[in-house]
Amino acid sequence: MNPDAAMKILRLLEVARAAGTLALALLLGGTAHAENSAPWPELPLPPHAKLEWVGQDMKVNGIPMRVMHFESTASRSEIVAYYTAHWSEGYPGKPSVQPLGEATVVGQALGPYYMTVKVTDHSNNASEGYISVSQIVGNRVERHAGGLPLMPGALVMTVVESNDPGKHCRQVVVAQDASVDSSQQFYQAALEGAGWKLVQTTAPDAPAARTGRLDVYHRDLSELSITVTPARGGRGSTLVANWVTKGTGLPSE
Repeated sequence: MNPDAAMKILRLLEVARAAGTLALALLLGGTAHAENSAPWPELPLPPHAKLEWVGQDMKVNGIPMRVMHFESTASRSEIVAYYTAHWSEGYPGKPSVQPLGEATVVGQALGPYYMTVKVTDHSNNASEGYISVSQIVGNRVERHAGGLPLMPGALVMTVVESNDPGKHCRQVVVAQDASVDSSQQFYQAALEGAGWKLVQTTAPDAPAARTGRLDVYHRDLSELSITVTPARGGRGSTLVANWVTKGTGLPSE
């Protein structure tokens, strides 16, 4: 996995965590209601912004979600004020405005959905962030490894699934007690035994191996990349499996 892709996933997980935390508060407060037949709400777009889809059809730990990234010439405070005002009229409760590290998160419930904007400062008094809507009510958190084998004692932390044009992507983040080398040996044996072909690997003596290992496997129309890095604190490792199946997902444009 390249650094940009890894950073995108980390930021996406922050968005999902923010949405889940704020949505739980609304559920406990009785603000959100189960109206699963309600259509997905249209997200108001930020002013003076460039936008791109991160995912239009995705699930994070089993929760359906849509996410857009934006960069705006408006400041963070202007973005917060815009969404606070937009989500204040016609809703059963006031929007939530909460700090989250260096960001500010604005959230509002609408039927079974929860909408959030996570915005941070950008250069020249501009801003950037993510707009997301999650179908919280009527769904439960699920973290299944799917067809990915797991080492003894391994724990699935996060599962992100997305349907993109012509392909389905499933990413699984796993915490495990095994070392990087032991993990690499386990997965090579398990995957090759299941019919996967190793097409790319990080040599043990390569400089990149000091920070982790990347192996890429092919089988039929699928590609599976396994990235293993030492866990923080020096004990165990973190595995990121990115499984892409072509010929599925959304219709190709």
